[in-house]
Amino acid sequence: MVSEIKNFSSVDETFTANSVAIIILVLGCLIFLVSFIGCCGAIRENSCGLTTYSVVMLGLFLCQIALIIYVWVNHVQIRQSLDTVVKKIWDQRNSSDKILMDTLQRSLKCCGLHGFADYGTTYPASCCDSPTNGYCSLTSVMFKPGCKSAVDSLWDTNVNIIKYAGLGVLVVELVAFIFACCLANQTRNNLRRQNY
Repeated sequence: MVSEIKNFSSVDETFTANSVAIIILVLGCLIFLVSFIGCCGAIRENSCGLTTYSVVMLGLFLCQIALIIYVWVNHVQIRQSLDTVVKKIWDQRNSSDKILMDTLQRSLKCCGLHGFADYGTTYPASCCDSPTNGYCSLTSVMFKPGCKSAVDSLWDTNVNIIKYAGLGVLVVELVAFIFACCLANQTRNNLRRQNY
């Protein structure tokens, strides 16, 4: 769904829509680089590589704490922002960006902004699984939720997963930081002992 929602009218909206993919790509490259430094530092018993890995892990740990606190405190504002995005997509449905609303309806299995009645008497093919003549019947869309409530439901069910999975990853990062510091200290001490 993220790859298809990319046709916004302004630069700010385009950056916002594509920022998820860009952030995931940059984080993936950063994680690979940090892991490579830590692995090479451990294999070569290089205290500089291990210390660099430790410092970066501490930085990631602190950033993730800030992100989890932000999601924890502002989850209502994030939900309102998602509602605003859904409203913008709904407002653009009659223009050339009809694909945005169609993609949202197909992926979340919803119909209309508040419900199927938003479309009047003809319902688009994206509202149901098996359209006839490019439109859906009333019986196939009658029990589908509106996209605003579908997004709210998706956020409400996943916000706790985001919070607690983030805490779980925090614990793993803390353990990695502690082990890397211990290993760097041990390699430094071994190097000093060899000089005596």
